[in-house]
Amino acid sequence: MLLAMRFFIAFFVVVFSFASLTAREPVAVIPPDSEIAGEGPVRRYEWFRNLWKNKRTTWAKEVEAKQRALVFLGDSITQSWGDDLKGAFGKTKVANRGISGDTTRGMLYRMPEDVLALNPTGVVLLMGTNDLEEGASPEEIAGNLDLIIKKLKSSSKEMPIILCNVFPSHESK
Repeated sequence: MLLAMRFFIAFFVVVFSFASLTAREPVAVIPPDSEIAGEGPVRRYEWFRNLWKNKRTTWAKEVEAKQRALVFLGDSITQSWGDDLKGAFGKTKVANRGISGDTTRGMLYRMPEDVLALNPTGVVLLMGTNDLEEGASPEEIAGNLDLIIKKLKSSSKEMPIILCNVFPSHESK
């Protein structure tokens, strides 16, 4: 009996440990290009991989708390506003999903876990700056944006989507 009990406990420890590892894996690692929809660049610099992992691991723990938030998806311009967007939206629940250095293709990949899992009341998009810096064509950027909007609309046809203009942020962009 004692042996059966130990086996039973060991079995569940292994199963739950494996489940938690597999649940975190997509958040922690940027997948190969072949596994990412869309076209154009995906940043893979070491500083970006670390930031991607840290931000997304934190956000994965906030999914319940951020349900029905107004979601801001973008790059460093969005990230720089901070977690609560500096209080600019009063009592409105907000979720800042900006990652410095991200591209439209990276954001397209992040949509299911970082945006759609929150069942947002609306989404504000500011993206494209890093795509330009990485040499993406206007067609690649527009194609990725179109895929992002389609994913949002498939989640909720009534959800408001606000698209901010890409503005010059540097001589090369």
